[in-house]
Amino acid sequence: MIIKCPECRKQVSTMAGTCPYCNTKIAGQLRTCPNCGSYCLVTQEKCPECESSLSPLPNPSLEENPKQETEPQKAPVKRRPKKRRLKRSVVWGSITVIFLGLLAFGYHYYSMQRQQQKEQDDYERLAETTNPVFYQQFIEEHPDSPYREEIMERMLTLQKETEAWERLLQGINRKRVTKFLEEYPGSLRQRLCEDMLDSIDWHDALASNTEQAITKYLANHPSGRYVTEAADKKNALLLAKVTPEERAMLRGVLETFFSKAIANQDIEAAREAIPDTTMNFCGNQKADAEAIVQYAREKMEKDVIGLHYIIGQQLNIHRETLPDGNTGFSVEVNLQETISRSDMNQPASNIYHINALINQEQKIVRLNIVK
Repeated sequence: MIIKCPECRKQVSTMAGTCPYCNTKIAGQLRTCPNCGSYCLVTQEKCPECESSLSPLPNPSLEENPKQETEPQKAPVKRRPKKRRLKRSVVWGSITVIFLGLLAFGYHYYSMQRQQQKEQDDYERLAETTNPVFYQQFIEEHPDSPYREEIMERMLTLQKETEAWERLLQGINRKRVTKFLEEYPGSLRQRLCEDMLDSIDWHDALASNTEQAITKYLANHPSGRYVTEAADKKNALLLAKVTPEERAMLRGVLETFFSKAIANQDIEAAREAIPDTTMNFCGNQKADAEAIVQYAREKMEKDVIGLHYIIGQQLNIHRETLPDGNTGFSVEVNLQETISRSDMNQPASNIYHINALINQEQKIVRLNIVK
């Protein structure tokens, strides 16, 4: 081991016989200072390091202790100085206190951050609710929140809005829904009100069943729930719309049929008026031209001298899909029948209701005559 020489204070090995600098005997002549633990000569009375007094050590001769010559000298046990141990204990204690303080501060800071984040999250969630109970809960959980005054004001407004909403639900109509939107603009219930108005306007448009009503609905609700149905309905109404020319054509078909095929029992006129057969003609599911003329002849009793027919002025016409898949016209109209008799005292007039289906080729596909 390398130590400081107790005399010259230069480095020397504990195994060296003498110090190479000052020739002081080293091996077997060392002991440790009980105060600071430094190496001293057995002959020194004061420690060269800390200058504390050293008690004298016995130096028996070899004759008195012959074993000293044969047994190797044990190295003295180096003890830690008490002052240094005390100093280190104080240092470690201080470090521990500082560490625990930092740990406590960190935990407190983390808890505050979590509380502030929860408060912010709760505040932002209130923007998505219409229930005043959640506002009251926020105030109770965060009594010192900087949002407290704002939340109180919003809660009072929302309580009034909720009362108005409950009154609205007792009887929903366009006027009351519109009034609610005017009184509470920007309400979270605005979307519900818009859906209500959408449904109300669609119901009214269907009840009207006119092209104008459907067009008005589409203009007021371009993104409404019933836009697709409204567009289909409008197309259907446009297709069902009958032009004056078509109306005149349909009246002509019926007038020709009754004035010629029936009144004159003209079989060629009957063939011209229908396809191969016509449906539901006076109970006959498939009546041909011969059956139609036979029906007319049965009306000509022996005292009947003539049949006369007048188509009513009010024709109810709409487009209808035919059995073959094409589009035709459904016509409802009243028919006045006048029978000329030789006996003028007999009834000479009947009123019938006609329901006819006529195709694009101006043929009568179905003809039902009800008295």
